Amino acid sequence: MNKIVNVALMVLLVGAVSNVLAAKQPYRQLFFDDQRLFVRENLERVYGDATLEELYRDENLVNPYGWVWAVDGPGGLVHLMYMGEHIGNHTNYLAAAVSVDGIHFRPRNTAAESGIANPGVPNQYLPNPPIGEPAAVLADPLAPVAERYKLLFCDYGKLSPDWRVMDCVYSSPDLVRWTKIEGSSWNPVGTEPVLGAFYNDVFKCMTVMSRPDWGQRRVGITETKDWRHYTDLELCLQADSLDPALTEVYGMPSFPYEGYFIGFPHLYHDMPQMRRIKYFGGKMHCELAYSLNGRHWQRSLRRPFLPAGNPAVAERLGGEAKMLFLTSMRRDKDGSVLLYGTVTRQEHGSSNAAKDPKGNAIFIFRLRQDGFVGLKTMDSGRPGRLCSRALIWKGSELAVNLKAEGATCAIYPHVALGQPEPQEPIAGFGHADCTPFSGDSAAWRPQWKGGCLAALNDRLVLVELKFKNGTVYSFTADGIPQMEIEAERHRHFGKGFARPGF
Repeated sequence: MNKIVNVALMVLLVGAVSNVLAAKQPYRQLFFDDQRLFVRENLERVYGDATLEELYRDENLVNPYGWVWAVDGPGGLVHLMYMGEHIGNHTNYLAAAVSVDGIHFRPRNTAAESGIANPGVPNQYLPNPPIGEPAAVLADPLAPVAERYKLLFCDYGKLSPDWRVMDCVYSSPDLVRWTKIEGSSWNPVGTEPVLGAFYNDVFKCMTVMSRPDWGQRRVGITETKDWRHYTDLELCLQADSLDPALTEVYGMPSFPYEGYFIGFPHLYHDMPQMRRIKYFGGKMHCELAYSLNGRHWQRSLRRPFLPAGNPAVAERLGGEAKMLFLTSMRRDKDGSVLLYGTVTRQEHGSSNAAKDPKGNAIFIFRLRQDGFVGLKTMDSGRPGRLCSRALIWKGSELAVNLKAEGATCAIYPHVALGQPEPQEPIAGFGHADCTPFSGDSAAWRPQWKGGCLAALNDRLVLVELKFKNGTVYSFTADGIPQMEIEAERHRHFGKGFARPGF
């Protein structure tokens, strides 16, 4: 009897998961790794190219460190929330600017709008700021409108008797008026930036990725649904044996993106080797990491994703930047990705930023849609080829993000376990049947002479691409991705099985 019950429960679970996944169509395949590929031929993994759009400077404040966030707020405006050091009195203020396009910002008179008396700067957005640093500003989809936006703050002015930072959360309905949430400490030990905070759709909670302790440069993770109760902080990421000598992970701002989670681990390195604190001197760059569920992370290519020494930045700063902090990411209307943070010509621990105001700035970079990692042809004399693992086909949508020559697409049948690989595509869906594409498109839709993709509904299929002299960044398909036994379950029982976050 127990076996019968277990089988029945498994069938119900399989059907429920399939329905959930089918409701999330279309599926987007990015190429952080080869987990969902059968073939990757003549293709190397590369980072996408980010281009500098703008450098923003506040006329009263300098921004040597990366405490800046771009948030889509009320009125269709993009709000830039940052901390800066006053050029005249060297006091740190939390300030705001707004933009219509997310590129060109102007200071917002938040002090007057929120009734701040005697503000240090007109665009100050938190009255009498305590001694400390903002760690994140974000929209909270779980909260009521009155608490829609959250500011995570590290208060150094109220250290506990045993030297613990008093981390707290402020809420706001409009990114102008802020109220402290009592009992909201997101790290019971207390710590400081750099930090990642985001809504995790896999587990329906808010995730905070912070250092485990003050001065401990590793990444820990905790989760909450109400900003008052948190899971135990667990270690998530730290520097490892492949990193250069003495490197530390300064933190990892992280963001949900098209069914994935994107992280930017900041690597602190090249500091003087001394028998004392790692603080004075050293450089900062950010790499790339990714996750399928927001809890477990993998680092990508072991090189800077956005180098501090970017030539376009150096030209605008009047010299090469020593540190770059990438702390915010948002999507533009055309689907491209905008990256926000700060650059400075100062090394870590320097107190000379106010003396060099033009050597510090808030940056805005643009990355093409899905352009974090691509698969680029290696040998220009022959095509690159990739083939997906099985997809349960559920519609008619297939779009490819690439820049290439002579691209074609074919759809092959997925064969049962123990059978030889398919040699022929599904009739009418071969490379010879596909109209070739040359150019640059975030959504090239292959067209075949012999049929419509909707005719493949509920079949197990493989998507294969061929192209020359180019890079593919993603494909989007009306399909449910399957590993081998998952595909066999579908073949035998008519139900696909794939756990979210795997």
